[in-house]
Amino acid sequence: MVEFVVFCLPALVYVLVQSRGEHRTLRSALDRLGASWGSASAYRLAALLLLPLLLTGWLAIVLIPEEALAAPGVTVTRVTSVGVAVSMVLRAVGEEVFFRGLLGGVFVRRLGFAVGNLVQSTLFVLPHSALLLIDVRLWPIIPVQFAAGWMLGWLREKTGTFVPGAVVHVVANLAAGLIAG
Repeated sequence: MVEFVVFCLPALVYVLVQSRGEHRTLRSALDRLGASWGSASAYRLAALLLLPLLLTGWLAIVLIPEEALAAPGVTVTRVTSVGVAVSMVLRAVGEEVFFRGLLGGVFVRRLGFAVGNLVQSTLFVLPHSALLLIDVRLWPIIPVQFAAGWMLGWLREKTGTFVPGAVVHVVANLAAGLIAG
């Protein structure tokens, strides 16, 4: 829950500041953030990304030794209870709001898609890199996180919203947690 608030707070500040500008409304600020439900085609596109996300997640888990997956601090990636599942859902949604909604939106508008999406994908990897402090054998997670960040950024750009990506992110995280469990 804390991670959800930490990730969403900057986006909330952004929306409040953007909605106060001249000729700006709350709706236009939310649109700039990518906070809209999106079309049915956006969800179909998101569903197409689910398979590569699941496959890369599965590959990362297969490449990580069991002892590394069982290390303290890594257990939160396993779906062991409803509370853990809810935590994983909130974390995934918060990450989408912050990385694809706020950072991706700002960087893509300012730097163009190629550079902006690369920057947000790289920034998405940074908090996940802390896992290497627990056990360096968790390294397969890093390229998977980068690829996931890039694909979800692409989806946000194509659909204009981070919501379908948040749905796919949640499903992929829960599936990975079940596979690891």
